[in-house]
Order: sequence, then structure tokens, then C-alpha cells
Amino acid sequence: MYCLYNLGQFKRRISIPQNQAMACIDGRQPWQDSQIGRELAYTMDFYKALRPAVFLSYERDSFRGVKDEELRVTFDREIRYRQEELTLDSDTWGTPILPPGQVLMELKVAGGLPLWMAHVLSEQRIFKTSFSKYGAAYQDMMLTRQRGERKYA
Repeated sequence: MYCLYNLGQFKRRISIPQNQAMACIDGRQPWQDSQIGRELAYTMDFYKALRPAVFLSYERDSFRGVKDEELRVTFDREIRYRQEELTLDSDTWGTPILPPGQVLMELKVAGGLPLWMAHVLSEQRIFKTSFSKYGAAYQDMMLTRQRGERKYA
């Protein structure tokens, strides 16, 4: 197994049912009255015509530190994308982003990486990299379009 590793940032999220999110995106319903809801409403108003464009899926194994709950390690595999059937209730097929056998490992920490973890990563010759699942999908879509191909897996 080959691992890439990111020091992931903590992301802010809002949890709402898919049909409600689509109604908010379409302007048929307001976003939740929360900081994130207001930010999403502002973004939708500013950019006007935002619509779902890419479906990203992956299988994730997630672990949290026993002594340090701020430390999380995730392993994402079978990372795929597609530009059709963009609903969350559809199957998870698409074009693979990583070569076979590669796994994306993300380390999520509030502060610095624990010294013991830095030693383990160094011993295993696993080094930090920058990686975006969406960015990799976008790059592949642009290269595919440039070559005049269509990809489906």
C-alpha cells in the first residue's frame, strides 16, 4: 500500500437532508439561520448560478486518538469522480483518481503533529504532500477534455 498524507484542516460543515440542500441551492428555500448557513446563502447570492458539477466518492476508514481526541487519521481508498448522476442517493461509480494500490492518508491535528507520529512516518518513508480530491478530479477532467476523450469506469 502506498500512502500520501495530508495534514488536513478541520472543516466546517452543515448537516441537512439532500432534498433540503437542493431546495436551498435552487433558491426555493432559505439556508439554515446559522453562521455556515449565512455563508452559504451569501456565496449562492454572489455567484448566482452555482450548481452541482462533480460527484466525488471514496471509502474511508477513520481513527481518533485514544489519549488525544484532537488527533484523527483517515485512510481514503477507491476515490472516484463523475460528472453525471450527481445525487447522493446514486451508486458510487466513476473514474478513479489514484492509481491502483494507492491510499490517501490524512492526519488531522489541532496543533502540531505528535513527535511519535513524525518518527513513524519518517521510518515508513511517508512524507507530507498537498492533495485535493476535487483538485485531482478537476485536473483529470481538464486533461480528458483537452484530449477529446470521455472517461467512465
